[in-house]
Amino acid sequence: MNAETIRDLVKKHLSEKPRNTVEIKDWLSNSILLEDNYDIAAILESDPTIIRIGRIMKSGVIGKEYPLSEWATDEWVLHHERKQPRSNGDK
Repeated sequence: MNAETIRDLVKKHLSEKPRNTVEIKDWLSNSILLEDNYDIAAILESDPTIIRIGRIMKSGVIGKEYPLSEWATDEWVLHHERKQPRSNGDK
């Protein structure tokens, strides 16, 4: 399976809510026959519409195969983005 197909599947999965790298890899493994040699983080980073919104503490996670990050679509981020406070000069 090529990286573009994987990115398209992940974007649909992330449209509901952000997910971390382990959740995405597990979901892909259960949904399709995914080979273990895929670097999910690299695939997601190569798509400008998928955004790393943070890193997660690795407490309780065994193994360091891939960075444990939280991912979301750009649409999700825009929808849930906090409004910036207005400065004193703004009305």
